[in-house]
Amino acid sequence: MGWAYDDALYGYFHVRPLDLNVSIVEYMLRSLALFSPTLIFVAVVIIAVTTIRVWGLNTAKFRRFSAAAMTRVSAAPGLRHLAFPDGTGQSRAGRVLLISIGAAVTVTALALYRISHYVQVSTYLFLLLLGGGLLMFTWPTRGDRHGRFPYALAIIVSAVCALWAASIYAHNLGIQAANNIVHDLPTRTAVVLYSIHPLALAGPGVTVERLPAKYRYHYRYLGLRLLITRSGTYYLLPVGWSPQLNETYVFNESDQTRIELLSTTAAS
Repeated sequence: MGWAYDDALYGYFHVRPLDLNVSIVEYMLRSLALFSPTLIFVAVVIIAVTTIRVWGLNTAKFRRFSAAAMTRVSAAPGLRHLAFPDGTGQSRAGRVLLISIGAAVTVTALALYRISHYVQVSTYLFLLLLGGGLLMFTWPTRGDRHGRFPYALAIIVSAVCALWAASIYAHNLGIQAANNIVHDLPTRTAVVLYSIHPLALAGPGVTVERLPAKYRYHYRYLGLRLLITRSGTYYLLPVGWSPQLNETYVFNESDQTRIELLSTTAAS
C-alpha cells in the first residue's frame, strides 16, 4: 500500500519512488497512515466474530436454529427433495447449497471480468466476488483429502484479491493527494533558487531577477514550490503547475546553485 500510494502521488509529477530511494520502513509507515477508522472498525468486528466462533459460544443454540431453519426450507413446496431424515442428510444439503452458491458467485465474478472490456465494472466488486466465491466453493470440502489443495489455493487467491484491492485503494488516495498538492501549490513551501549561470526555467508563475555583478550568484528565480527533498536533491514545481504542462524541476546541491526554502508569506 505504501508503494502504491507513493507511486501514484509522485508519479503524477513524473517522479518514480525508486528515484527517491524510499526505504521499506518508510513504505510501511506510509501504509499505516492510509487506514481509515472505518477499516479499523470492520477489522474489529471480524476479529470479534472469529473469536466468538473459536470459543464456541452458543454453538448448540445456533445448531438448533440452523436445523429448524433447514427443516422449514426443505418442507417448502418444490424443495422437499432437500429434506433428509437425519442430521447427515441435512449436513450434505448444506454443503451442496454452499458449493452451489460459491460456484454461482465465482461464475458471476468471471462474467464481470469478461464484460469489463465493454462496460465499467467496479474492481472492488469483482475482487470481492472472486475471493469470496472461491472460499465458499471450497469450504465444504476443506477437510477431505482431495479438497485441501483447492481450499489452500482459494485462500491464496483470496489473499491476492485483498492485496490487489488494498493497492487500488492506496493508489486512489495517492492520486487524491496529488490533486490536493496542485490545488494548494500557492500555500506550499516556497523555493528561491540562486544560480551563477542562467537556467532554463520558464514555467508558469516562475520569474527571474538579474542580480548585481558583485554578488556570487547572478540570477534569482522565484515562483517555485517544493514537492519533496531527498538527500540533497530538490524536486520543484512552478507555482502555476498543471497536468497539461507537466514540468517538474530537479536540482542537486552544488557550488553553482543555492536553494532557499521560505514560507509563502516570506516569499511574497
